[in-house]
Amino acid sequence: MLKQLSIDSFALISHADVPFHEGFTAITGETGAGKSVLLKALRMVCGDKAQASMVRTGEEKAVIEGIFDISNEPKVKQILEDMGIDSDDELVIRREILENGKGRTRVGGNVVNLADLQNLGEHLIQMHGQSEQILLRDTRTHAQMLDDYAGNGSLLAEYTASWNAWNSILDKIEGTKNKATELAAQKDFLKFQFDELSKANLREGEEEELEDKVNIASKGETERHCLDEIQALLGGDNGLLDQMQLLQAKVRTLASRIPHYEETQNALAEVSDPFESICKDLLRLSPAKSLSPAEIDRANARIALIQKLKRKYRTDVAGLIALTEQRKQELESLENLDADIEELSRQMEKHRAAMELAAKRLTEKRTEAALRFDTAVQGMLRTLGMPKAIFKTSVEKANYSANGADKIEFTLAPNPGEGAKSLQKAVSGGELSRVLLAIKSVMAELDKVPLLIFDEVDSGISGEVGNSIGEALKNLGKHHQVLTITHLHQVASRAKNQLSVSKQVVDDRTYTSVKELDNDGRIEELVRMLGDNSATVREHAKQLLEKNQ
Repeated sequence: MLKQLSIDSFALISHADVPFHEGFTAITGETGAGKSVLLKALRMVCGDKAQASMVRTGEEKAVIEGIFDISNEPKVKQILEDMGIDSDDELVIRREILENGKGRTRVGGNVVNLADLQNLGEHLIQMHGQSEQILLRDTRTHAQMLDDYAGNGSLLAEYTASWNAWNSILDKIEGTKNKATELAAQKDFLKFQFDELSKANLREGEEEELEDKVNIASKGETERHCLDEIQALLGGDNGLLDQMQLLQAKVRTLASRIPHYEETQNALAEVSDPFESICKDLLRLSPAKSLSPAEIDRANARIALIQKLKRKYRTDVAGLIALTEQRKQELESLENLDADIEELSRQMEKHRAAMELAAKRLTEKRTEAALRFDTAVQGMLRTLGMPKAIFKTSVEKANYSANGADKIEFTLAPNPGEGAKSLQKAVSGGELSRVLLAIKSVMAELDKVPLLIFDEVDSGISGEVGNSIGEALKNLGKHHQVLTITHLHQVASRAKNQLSVSKQVVDDRTYTSVKELDNDGRIEELVRMLGDNSATVREHAKQLLEKNQ
């Protein structure tokens, strides 16, 4: 329930704190006073898009804040929880509109996007104006209303689950058949690629290993040649080892006879042992084991094959291995697709049977409920000034869809001798507004939205019909918080609460104000609406208010 609406710098409203109460509230005032501005502010709380023109001239921003009592609104609390917003029994929604048209939206102090606010707003406030009448021309709305009236929620959910499963399997079968056709056309190509790749028996790192071995083998000849020459230099009777020993003997002879050669002998002795050790190490060396010429040829051929496959398939060895597995799976899948289609077909038939059964039950419940619904709505239309109108809900067979196998449409024959008209077509706005009020009256106890707003539902109406519309709104107020803009004293006098909207010009600035009326104020407003300030009319207004409460 809406408790209060605070408005600052919004269009013609400089500031207003508007209280709201349970039951039926009438909003009255002269034409052009700004009643629509008040409704526009309420629409902003529900998530309407902001516009720069909404900010009062000369102000930086407009602020609209709605305070709601949600103590008895579990659905609203669940939505808030899903949005990650903590909630208690009071909810504050705040819209700020900047002069550039941008704005900020807060719900319970948390910044939210417009889509989330719109979703929340649908469960707080239900508007019924010209734009909402357009929805009544949409047959999808008709199906939803009839199902709500019939209490088909659980059955519809059961049907929709079966339909979704059936439809999903249909898509899978279609996709599997398309895949089978595609793979069958490519079978020879897939098999050729798989055979070529699997025959290559590739493994990661093999190419690098082979290149290393070939590289080592290419250096082996140089190694052998050098080692042979070293052995020739060191070994044999005239090798460097023998020459070193001969050199040492000659120097010893000189040193034994000529003392100053002793130093040379000592120096030569110091290098002779390391020299002999190095020479012996070199003589023990042998060439590293390497590939034979035949093995080198085979390694080069293998490298060439790997590089050829890499160029052909434009990927590395890891990619070739993955492609081999992919082609294998595709060929195996082709063999299994017929079995898959057969299994999917069995599942489809199971879900089809469940869907058809639920659809049949849904059609039966809709057909039965339509008779009761038509009688109730038609009865309400009689009280709303359409005594000869015939309202009928058409339930016809249709293709299976997410909402059943029925085409549901409301039709209206407003006057005797006229055929039934679809609400989509020739029904007038005035007739449509009364149909909407009749439907809402019939569904009053089923409708879960706490606040219903009717924008001039009595437009073009007068006299006894106005009394009937007032009674209908009054009765709706027993189940909902109801707001309506009205120009009829018959409607306003039946409201539990009344707000007066007026407009003043001060210092060349226009101001719209909203005032909650007490009993005396309501009498004065009814006198204005009756158009005569005489004592007789004033007494009539007083009696009218007392009688209709």
